[in-house]
Amino acid sequence: MTRLIGVMAGKGGVGKTTVAINLACSLGLLNHKITLVDFNFITSHLAIDFGIIPEVTLNNVLRNEATIDTAIYPCFNIFVVPASLSLHDLTNVEISNMKPRIKEFLEGFDIAILDSAPGFGREAMAAIQSSDDVIFVVNPTMASIADVIKCRQLILQLGVNPLGIVINKYRNKNFELKPEEISKLIELPVLAVIREDEDFLKSEAAKIPMVFYKRNKAEEFLKLASMLTGKEYKKPG
Repeated sequence: MTRLIGVMAGKGGVGKTTVAINLACSLGLLNHKITLVDFNFITSHLAIDFGIIPEVTLNNVLRNEATIDTAIYPCFNIFVVPASLSLHDLTNVEISNMKPRIKEFLEGFDIAILDSAPGFGREAMAAIQSSDDVIFVVNPTMASIADVIKCRQLILQLGVNPLGIVINKYRNKNFELKPEEISKLIELPVLAVIREDEDFLKSEAAKIPMVFYKRNKAEEFLKLASMLTGKEYKKPG
């Protein structure tokens, strides 16, 4: 059965989609069949990050206008299910109680990474309710983690498993919260610490995930993928 892992954030701009993309591709490098699903219906841009101009999207599938196989696009070593870039395509899209449909749609995949909308809105709730496990993405600032503290309490009430935290854009400056402090505040383990690096902006501009753009700088994603699948991590040559 497909394992659904939601990638969540309390605020926009923390690099959630970058983490989702590179985690998905890292899981693909471990020879798993992976799909990355855009659950950010209002401000979707997963298709843009891969340079896809989709003719069929998850919106069409949820409106019963298309089958899921027509909305799945191969990208690098994974498969991407984009949401529509048009606000018009939000009409008649029901995103509550989606988990049984998503499980059915994605049967045959080992893991599906759900790239959620930030915050606690309707879209984010749909992603939480559709997930088996959740990973939170934060920056090392109090503003970034405040909402995640609330969200952790919410997902526990909903019976969803919080796996832990990915700290993104970390520079190890005195004014930043340290990983151990963030872990203590949110009451979850730190799964990975991603350093702030200009090459992430370059890889995004090139529409190439960092794990392929400069793999040596994506080691934390590869370690996380190994941990999630119970495999021994082997440093790439």
